[in-house]
Amino acid sequence: MDRRNSRGGRGRREHRRGGASRPRPAAAERLSRFLAFVLRHHPEEIGLTLDETGSADLEAVLAGLRRRPGFEAVRREHIERLAASGPGAARFEIAGDCIRARYGHSLRQPIAYPAAAPPEDLFHGTSPEIAEMILSGGLTAGERQRVHLSADTPAAREVGLRRSPSPVILRIDTASAARAGVRFYRAAPSVWLSDDIPPEHITRLE
Repeated sequence: MDRRNSRGGRGRREHRRGGASRPRPAAAERLSRFLAFVLRHHPEEIGLTLDETGSADLEAVLAGLRRRPGFEAVRREHIERLAASGPGAARFEIAGDCIRARYGHSLRQPIAYPAAAPPEDLFHGTSPEIAEMILSGGLTAGERQRVHLSADTPAAREVGLRRSPSPVILRIDTASAARAGVRFYRAAPSVWLSDDIPPEHITRLE
């Protein structure tokens, strides 16, 4: 018997056993992106109905996912692991038997968040061109339901880098904005949401 073939076959069997309950990184990211698409924008794509907080029954989510090509083997533990660590922990929240996207909704259905007291400063990372527009016209939610803000400058810079290799960081004076009636909501450890923010509460940090 060719020992190399024997060892190779055993290695492949062990790889398959090890991979049975843990999707490969690329597969996990694909699942995360599609789940975000469904829970933030189009729950009807897999037959879901969201409640007022944007939550859906996890078993219904699984059933809908398994009807989609490429997601037939998804199990509850995959989604639970996804929501417990890495980027998925910021994107999703599981409470009991329900799951929801923490932020990023563009649904017509309004998503309810409890108002929260923000830190003294919040930040928004964007491109230089859009920064100029914001400084003159304010921060608006656009297609999303609420404005997205970062809890610190590193997180804001990471967001800004998605839009420009030389991002601009804007600072929001939350105290003055709150006095003007702007409400803030905590979506994730590093992500805050708010109503539209007028330009007088925004300054350029860098």
